[in-house]
Amino acid sequence: MPIAPSEQVKISNDLANLPKLQQAFEQFGQQHCIPVQAINQLQVVLDEMVSNIIKYAWSDDSAHELSVSFGVSDNAVTLEFDDDGAKFNPLEASPVAPLQPGQRPRPGGVGLHMVRQLVDRMAYARIGATNHVTITKQLN
Repeated sequence: MPIAPSEQVKISNDLANLPKLQQAFEQFGQQHCIPVQAINQLQVVLDEMVSNIIKYAWSDDSAHELSVSFGVSDNAVTLEFDDDGAKFNPLEASPVAPLQPGQRPRPGGVGLHMVRQLVDRMAYARIGATNHVTITKQLN
């Protein structure tokens, strides 16, 4: 499936930059007539993925850059995330265990579970020193 057109947004590892990314995707979705429901669901995916990258990918306080690319075809939207943080394959993250009656949820893992529910495909590759995650959402 060729993906075109596409757009890439680069931000530093500061949560204050998340609105810039969200706005860029909103504009991309509107320009390419992506259904509102898909835009809204992918905004949640963007927020979860980028927040996790910013919070957990780097063990130092230095500035780092991550990039997110948006692509669209006739029947799908693709998001690609690249960062030079610690190796992390989200496909290997344990699924959230069901809660027993009266049990309180433990923090962590819910965001990736939600991402998996909102998209159709997720792929991971470690390319050199870079994490590369590709997420695809079908539009039909």
